[in-house]
Amino acid sequence: MHYKLKSMHNIDYRRVRVSVQKNQKTNDLLQYLHSHHVPIYHVRSTKEVLQFELARQHIAILRKARSKHRVKLKLHYLTTDELLPKRLMTIVSLLCLWLIPLLCNYWIWEIDIQGDTPEQKAAIERLVQKEFAAPILKKRLPTDQEVREFIMQNFREYSWVHVAKVGSKMTIRPQLAPKNEMKENKDGYYHLIAGSSGVITHFDIKSGERKVTPNTTVYKGDTLVSGLMLVGERQLLIGAVGDVYADYWLESEFTIPQEVQYEVVTAEAWHFTFTPEGLPTEIKALPLPEWLARYIRVAKIETREKIVETLTEEQIESRIMPLLHEKMVQSLPTKSIIKKENLLHIQFVDGKVKGKVLYLINENIAKPYPIN
Repeated sequence: MHYKLKSMHNIDYRRVRVSVQKNQKTNDLLQYLHSHHVPIYHVRSTKEVLQFELARQHIAILRKARSKHRVKLKLHYLTTDELLPKRLMTIVSLLCLWLIPLLCNYWIWEIDIQGDTPEQKAAIERLVQKEFAAPILKKRLPTDQEVREFIMQNFREYSWVHVAKVGSKMTIRPQLAPKNEMKENKDGYYHLIAGSSGVITHFDIKSGERKVTPNTTVYKGDTLVSGLMLVGERQLLIGAVGDVYADYWLESEFTIPQEVQYEVVTAEAWHFTFTPEGLPTEIKALPLPEWLARYIRVAKIETREKIVETLTEEQIESRIMPLLHEKMVQSLPTKSIIKKENLLHIQFVDGKVKGKVLYLINENIAKPYPIN
């Protein structure tokens, strides 16, 4: 026997198949659903079971009917005929699937600090947390050059800071400056004089009497720190020891081929290999027990891609300026930093790029001068 009850409204919700054990209460159940305007579909009847389908939104009424008439039934949730039901929740879910990745792309969610030692890494992390902490909008994030200058001004032992942004991750990798060992002359006492002209920024002296103040312009040969200290009417010989930092401008010229080839890091991933030797593209290895390290190695590997391109005027600042900056830093004494750099002008001549860069450098200009 097949019959169908229809309601005035066409319901598009997913359906549920209901199996009811036949007894004297079965007709009462159907009458209850009918009195509450619940449409049922595809009714099938056997000797023991009555089956029909209804919309999911009417399950609550069905459960009330079951409790009232004490009828045993089973529910089987059917798959919908529509791929995406026309429901508000479905539309909201689709919008979230599209909007969330789009909005997340405008944020930096992770800032990875890669230091040579845990102490250095922790110190840089504390400094970075004070200025900009993840998550942070990309448009509020300082530029790579500003991040580099900020870290190098606070940690003078670094000659360069690599800054890379891949997706929603920012990696900061400082590079220690080469150590230049200076032998101290213990046989005499010295004044500290200016080895070059500049504007004094700060002092780092162990002994001696200052003769100039910060923000003072000094010229080559001026006495910065005296090795003689006036005590009453006497002069006490103490010797001047330390550093005096000053800002000065330095102009540099460069000539490079217009067609350049370089490598970029496209991905980083952890690799597991059955070999104790490191790979050329390995940047970090996971420390393992000595007995285990003889057979396996877990390391983070860089994937690099070679790129050949012809430089344009717009690419000089983004591609070449960081390389010129690093080259200039390596030519400066230890603890020197570059505060600012301005590209003066460039020329494209015979497949080469020629230009000038003006650097604002802060370095120790103090030179020892013997006290006669």
